[in-house]
Amino acid sequence: MSAIAITNANVYNHETGKFSPQTVLVKDNKIQAVAAPAEPSQGYRVINAEGGYLTPGFIDACSQIGLKEIGVRWEGNDGYEPLEENMADLQVIDGIYPFDQAFQDAVAFGVTAAHIVSAAESIKGVKTAVIHTHGKTADEMILRNKLGYSFSMGDVPKKAFWDKTHTPLTRMGIAHQIRTSLKELQKQEHVPETPIFIRCNRTDDIATALRIAKEFNLRLILVHASEYPKIAGQLTEQDFSIIAGPCFQPIEREELRGLSPSLYRVLSEEHGQFAFTTDHPVSSVKHLQLEGALAVKAGVPEKIVLNGLTHYGARLLQIDHLTGAIKAGLFADLVIWNKHPLHLTARAVRTFIKGKEVYRWE
Repeated sequence: MSAIAITNANVYNHETGKFSPQTVLVKDNKIQAVAAPAEPSQGYRVINAEGGYLTPGFIDACSQIGLKEIGVRWEGNDGYEPLEENMADLQVIDGIYPFDQAFQDAVAFGVTAAHIVSAAESIKGVKTAVIHTHGKTADEMILRNKLGYSFSMGDVPKKAFWDKTHTPLTRMGIAHQIRTSLKELQKQEHVPETPIFIRCNRTDDIATALRIAKEFNLRLILVHASEYPKIAGQLTEQDFSIIAGPCFQPIEREELRGLSPSLYRVLSEEHGQFAFTTDHPVSSVKHLQLEGALAVKAGVPEKIVLNGLTHYGARLLQIDHLTGAIKAGLFADLVIWNKHPLHLTARAVRTFIKGKEVYRWE
């Protein structure tokens, strides 16, 4: 692969939260250096960013991209296995279809990595994976396989259970199934070192997830946490992380009634950093940039938003040694934007994954 130099770009620094004119040198899949604006050394093919904005590729921290294909009926839905009892034996990597149209949408909108989890119907944990959003096989796309386990609480698994059995499932029953699954998981690995992702929206489900996390000494990551603002300030004793969103989605269920981008402002004030999700295809992967723009409009500082879309998301998913920032030694997962990336009209002009151009806006 030829070496490239991206010049005349306003380059994002995750430590300062600022953009500044710099030159980024890329060779052998990785960022070689971030230097002051100057002519690059011989041997580099120059890409003139023409005053555009250069960021790390965005990371969708919870997605079903490739598992639940867009525009395809039941035959393209591989995110939910209703008959499996021991869900911990399932791996999302076995269901990812790399030619899902959504992957092309992802790179066209600056998303270069996604954390793949099972569908919200799945109560019990399934092994998750983090992948690049471009490649011909899932194995080629893997950034981190078997990262953790995803569980679900709330209205969606309740309805899925009813559709399957025509008998009711209570929130008590869901909590019992999660506890049973975690007890089985304890026999296989050291659970406190394994990230546990629990989808939940309502305050009672958030509280139950935290209760279970305390019982099992879990490394807990709450996903969605839509009603978090109702109990902000009450959860200071426990250590947990949050993947928030999507706020841009239809309010089709009772538990989403209070969903608003103000969630992002409350999280930044009460919890500090958080990562973003579109939960594709609940909201399209194309809307990850929009989620960030909505957060800024709600009052979240730009640094928290951009880091939530890049560096903090990578750290939360344990891939920050590979991607998520513009610094030497990391994969050259980069996006050139024609405007500030949190501007609603900004477009990804060119997208690179491991130094390879995978999208160009013509």
